[in-house]
Amino acid sequence: MKRILLLLALLCVAPSVRTFAALGNSESEIAELFGKPVDQGFPDKKGITTNIYQKGDYLILVQFLRHLSLAESYTRTDQHEFSERELSAFLEGSSNERAWTKNPNKLEWERDDHKAKAWCENLRGRPTLLIQAK
Repeated sequence: MKRILLLLALLCVAPSVRTFAALGNSESEIAELFGKPVDQGFPDKKGITTNIYQKGDYLILVQFLRHLSLAESYTRTDQHEFSERELSAFLEGSSNERAWTKNPNKLEWERDDHKAKAWCENLRGRPTLLIQAK
């Protein structure tokens, strides 16, 4: 009986483990998710630091202000288009438990609290999902 309860507890906890960054995460939380940056940035004139991470088939660019993330971008290293599943996973990871509303005419979303927006575009020939706090 105890084994069954332990297994049920693990199954409940496992899906809640974060695998994607969320706006507002600290640099240390991002590093726990993606590892050490492959390119560690330095603060610009506005105090924004841009770090680049690589995890699996993705290059992830995260901008920090006062050590908290304010923008993210996800790019596939193989230059293939994102699947709906990938886009949904990235948006859900950055939702801060809020829903995203998609623009029916293009690949753009706005978070229901109106504090973040996301969109897809090709940057240097690579499909990229950009997520930004407003």
